[in-house]
Amino acid sequence: MATNGVTYRSTRGGASGMRFESVVLAGLAPDRGLYVPESMPSFSPAEIEAMRTYSFEDQAFAIMSKFISRSEIPEADLRSLVNKSYKSFRDPLVTPVVKTGNVHTLELFHGPTFAFKDVALQFLGNLFEYFIGKKQGSERRLTIMGATSGDTGSAAIYGLRGKANVNCFILYPKGRVSAIQERQMATVPDSNIHCLCVEGNFDDCQDIVKGAFMDKSFRDEVKLGAVNSINWARVLAQITYYFHAYYQVTATGKDPNRKINFSVPTGNFGDILAGYYAKRMGLPVRFA
Repeated sequence: MATNGVTYRSTRGGASGMRFESVVLAGLAPDRGLYVPESMPSFSPAEIEAMRTYSFEDQAFAIMSKFISRSEIPEADLRSLVNKSYKSFRDPLVTPVVKTGNVHTLELFHGPTFAFKDVALQFLGNLFEYFIGKKQGSERRLTIMGATSGDTGSAAIYGLRGKANVNCFILYPKGRVSAIQERQMATVPDSNIHCLCVEGNFDDCQDIVKGAFMDKSFRDEVKLGAVNSINWARVLAQITYYFHAYYQVTATGKDPNRKINFSVPTGNFGDILAGYYAKRMGLPVRFA
């Protein structure tokens, strides 16, 4: 199922032909655009049906293999990264679906911080460590900078804590995150984690982060990377739970190939964008 030809471009047209590793480490394109695939890989209906019996981890591997060249991450390494990313989830299904009346609910709170972003940020943290350490040598370092209104920060911290050669700085607005979320962020003792409380709101925090990314000399000096939804790897990791939910909902139906509707609460649209890409890949779904 692996596809080796996918490259990435900026949504603003200032960069193209980028490899997955460069996109993950950069986060935001130099022209402030988002990195997206230049071509969209897909599954045939037969391939989609064949994945029905796969575990969450095997489904994630099959999906990610469509976007990641084996020359960048060999098959065995990618499988190891995926398995490592989801072993800390409390449910064996990782993202189980439960039925209440006529509605199916996808549970995305079984990760270490109870946030849906754990699905992506556990994987992203392992990607950073892999690219910086194992592939390029321990002398290289990466500085991660992110803004949060609560859940992104704690999920990012738990995805990056203890990662070799990766320093993480999270900005959050003073008095505007819950007490639990602040404690999740501010009480992590790992030496590579740094929390900064900012006077202002979330947009003020985000402006600081975006300003840092637009300062080329600073960005290059500290090797700046991103964990917010601007990073393509976050969207990629979230595609999996749309497939996984689809298989669970249609497992006992008379027509296993029927389309199902997703109703998605989303802030910066990263969550529903992953669903859009799942649909583009051939998953028979609609969105309400």
